[in-house]
Amino acid sequence: MKEIYVLRHAKSSWDNSNLSDFERPLADRGISDAKKMSKFLKDMDLKIDKVLCSNALRAKETFDLTADGFNFEIDKATYLDKLYFGDTTTIIQDLKELDESLNNILIVGHNPTLHYLVEILTNELINRFTTCNLATISHDGEWVSLNSQQCRLKSLIKPKELRNWKRLKSKY
Repeated sequence: MKEIYVLRHAKSSWDNSNLSDFERPLADRGISDAKKMSKFLKDMDLKIDKVLCSNALRAKETFDLTADGFNFEIDKATYLDKLYFGDTTTIIQDLKELDESLNNILIVGHNPTLHYLVEILTNELINRFTTCNLATISHDGEWVSLNSQQCRLKSLIKPKELRNWKRLKSKY
């Protein structure tokens, strides 16, 4: 069984209007949410084999703050511009080209692309995929055969729900 973890970047700061969208850092709430998510993930004892992360600052900062929870070394992540500028077709193609020895993949990026990706892969409508939300998608099959008939949404975790994380643990 393969698992795809889809993490939207945490809340970004709009304090400096001189920064481009690509250069926006995390807001204080984003930092707090990412730290909460990391603590929750650490308790789950996850093992990620590969990380694909947007090059945008807020996505990098989100991954940096959650990397420990995913049990993944920051310097081994793959940073891609196409996760900032790309679309679902590109991401799905990249997943289909993964080595079969990899079982657990993390994608860190942006909406609306990640929202659509979760819906396309799982054939489920998601009301909102807000900042620092984490979707876990299980895939029954090889990467090359990735399709919505073999995927299911295992969980969708929101930072505000982490106060009740003992209840959430049962989803894993």
